Amino acid sequence: MKVNSATTQAVPSRDAKDVAGATGAKRAEKSAAAAAPQKNTAVDTASVKSEISPKAKEFLQAKEVAAKAPDVREDRIAELKRQIASGSYQVNAQAIADKMVDEHVSSGIG
Repeated sequence: MKVNSATTQAVPSRDAKDVAGATGAKRAEKSAAAAAPQKNTAVDTASVKSEISPKAKEFLQAKEVAAKAPDVREDRIAELKRQIASGSYQVNAQAIADKMVDEHVSSGIG
């Protein structure tokens, strides 16, 4: 594309006074905002009362008990390994079936 006088447009220039005036206006707005009175959002904590519901207390207690419990019951795992190795581990099919039916009924799916 060739640039010639027919394709060029005059772009208004900003002189230093215009730029300084805009900057000065922004500074004036900021200082006015800083000088404006702020809302007092402080809360008198002596007058604030809160209660923890009994259910929340139960959840807290359950969380504490769970946090103290070991993640792995090593003694139980060792016993099961011993039973499997000796061939004395017996699977109770009736207990497994009962548990599966109980879970299915309690889920409400069927």
